[in-house]
Amino acid sequence: MTIARREFLKVVGGASLASSLAGYTVSANAEPSVPTFGFSDDTVPMNAANLCPMPSSVVQAHARYAAALDRDLSSASRKRVEALKETARSRIAQQLGTSADELAIVRNASEANNVIVQGMPLEAGDEVVLWDQNHPSNSMAWDVRAARSGCIVRRFSVPTNTSSIDEVANLFVQALSSKTKVISFTHISNITGFRIPAAEVCSAIRNKMSDVHIHVDGAQTWGAVDINFDRVDCDSFSASAHKWYMGPREVGLLFVRDKHINRIWPSIVSIPWTEAVDKPPHGARKFDALSQRDDAAIASLDDAAVFHEKITPAGVEQRSVLIANRLRDGLQELGVPFVSSLNPNFTSSVVILQAARENGGKLVSEVFKNSGIITAATGGFRMSPHVYNTEDHVDRVVAAVGKSRGLLGGG
Repeated sequence: MTIARREFLKVVGGASLASSLAGYTVSANAEPSVPTFGFSDDTVPMNAANLCPMPSSVVQAHARYAAALDRDLSSASRKRVEALKETARSRIAQQLGTSADELAIVRNASEANNVIVQGMPLEAGDEVVLWDQNHPSNSMAWDVRAARSGCIVRRFSVPTNTSSIDEVANLFVQALSSKTKVISFTHISNITGFRIPAAEVCSAIRNKMSDVHIHVDGAQTWGAVDINFDRVDCDSFSASAHKWYMGPREVGLLFVRDKHINRIWPSIVSIPWTEAVDKPPHGARKFDALSQRDDAAIASLDDAAVFHEKITPAGVEQRSVLIANRLRDGLQELGVPFVSSLNPNFTSSVVILQAARENGGKLVSEVFKNSGIITAATGGFRMSPHVYNTEDHVDRVVAAVGKSRGLLGGG
């Protein structure tokens, strides 16, 4: 059945964790009786930090758009599908508290990161400061850039056992120097689950050095956290649709504040950048001038944006937090060793337990065999539940972890 927006909020708001989005049809365009998500109860995804299932409405939309193009590849037909890229851009901009002109629809967070890495105007001796838990596309990529241009890369650490937001913000400020041109960090670490208090950190950096460029890798944020660029004063932000946003694969996002767009060079120049060097596509669109792409996937990003409009980013975050907290509580009752912080100032929906590298794969296999839940061996043993996970899914994975606790660190 199709449920109204009020009922969406009730489900996502978490009045009962046993109620999941998994059993509901969420789009008027979806076929009657089609569940929100298509996975079966014996192959349940709990690895949103890597890949999420798409809602059935998005799967169906992608298939419709692809079929429409195959039936009719005329310019008129293609323009109808391509127009949805701009609709998606506008919807997502509204959700993020920014303008469509500040958003580029790229292929993934890695590409978005590399637009910033390769496009920033840096000279020999300029300094780039990185959190040491950054993803390779926001870490090693800077080393490659430094090898080419002579800029300097420095890294700093944040202890995951910290108890103070002010302490974290101070560590970022202390990492700056008079030579720092860029500071870049991952909002939520995929290897520890530690959540950087981005709004407070950005504010502290601005108070110390107003002109340093702040880039945030939001691969573990967009679609899980109700982020708004009025509150988080970063200069650029990257994300992938295939993770927490539950959108089409090989579609990503790059936010660049308007005042920086002209000074950052694009990584790829192609159609529709065709007139002249000084006449790029308008705004951040110059960063997604990538020529031919999967138009059906990009069009279905609009359907994913509609899905988030209906359940609201705040509703998604509320339910995601509730289900992750239940998972943490259950694991704490087992007395198993955590990599992830247990301080609510720094927790996220990425929950990681200590496990030796050689045991990570075994744990993933054993837990799947005993629960039907799909996890990952990143950073130890990682579980990253999302809005499609239920109370039962959490209880099953906790019970399975209990059976295999001997494979965990200190077990």
